[in-house]
Amino acid sequence: MGASSAIAFPPGRHRRVWRQRFAAIVVLGSLLLTGALGCQRQPPRLVLAMNPWPGYAYFALAEARNFYAPRLRLDLRNLTDNESAVQSYISGGAQAIATTVIDVVTICGVAPERCPVIVYVINESRGGDQVLARQDVKGLKGLVGRPIALDRSSLSRYVLARAFDSEGLSPPEPSQLRFLPPATWETALRQGKVQAVVTYPPRSEQLFRSQPLARLFTSRQLPYEILDVLAVEPELLSLHPDAVLALVQGWQAVRQEERRRPAAVRQEIAKYLGLDPVAGASAWEGIRYPGPQEQYELLDPRQNNMPPLLEKIRKVLYANGLIPANTPLPATVDSIARGLQKA
Repeated sequence: MGASSAIAFPPGRHRRVWRQRFAAIVVLGSLLLTGALGCQRQPPRLVLAMNPWPGYAYFALAEARNFYAPRLRLDLRNLTDNESAVQSYISGGAQAIATTVIDVVTICGVAPERCPVIVYVINESRGGDQVLARQDVKGLKGLVGRPIALDRSSLSRYVLARAFDSEGLSPPEPSQLRFLPPATWETALRQGKVQAVVTYPPRSEQLFRSQPLARLFTSRQLPYEILDVLAVEPELLSLHPDAVLALVQGWQAVRQEERRRPAAVRQEIAKYLGLDPVAGASAWEGIRYPGPQEQYELLDPRQNNMPPLLEKIRKVLYANGLIPANTPLPATVDSIARGLQKA
């Protein structure tokens, strides 16, 4: 066909078509750029596993106060007990865990590929972990050969083993241990199906309200031994150190608020834990919070203060058949503690 057979656009048609196309391209590019910038600004998501314990409740209060935005999206998993939190971390369902050093060593033994790094010491249990018994039980020696209720956490087994050891007794026989749901302990004690339980607040306070009990042993007899810590995946700390720092800063902000308004904050914590604010006041008496200098002393690898404790824990857990002999010890870092002072 000749040139004369080409389609003839009306005057100005080409110009209008290209203007429309150019405008569409500009709009699409703007949307893509906005989406990309939005993705860049999105803070990292951090899943934290924990269980009901006064020292961990500050994370929940910080979340309720929106202290983590915009640096962190916290997905808080408050599970029923220590063992559930440990299993959540081991399975990959959480990137961070608030738990005891005993449970951290257990994680490294059961799932060494998930061995976390300890970044912060939340508190020391100085009386919070307890062996409670019916009042007719005459001391720890009175528990030899008798049934004892506990959860499946390595913490409970550790406290029980250390309690018996304090009296020169061998660890309880496996046949003595009753791994019952904590909700059944009150009835089991009252009916005499078990003679004692290994527990901690808030459940210990609830049990004391339910019936007369005696404290046979507490973590006050294990000074500087049962530490609650924040431990995280090494990869999380490497990729998002600011998010981990923000997590601890939120916890600290509620602690600072508690110093200004102790009654109000503790009432919130008691409500979160299901404790009566008055009857549960003793829950705070068995917990000690390390200061900034002690954080450095415990976490700085060069000072080597934490490894001897971790080694001691490893020996007790191995002797009770909870971990293998070649269990790696978790690393400790003081970068978060230092970051708190610079902020």
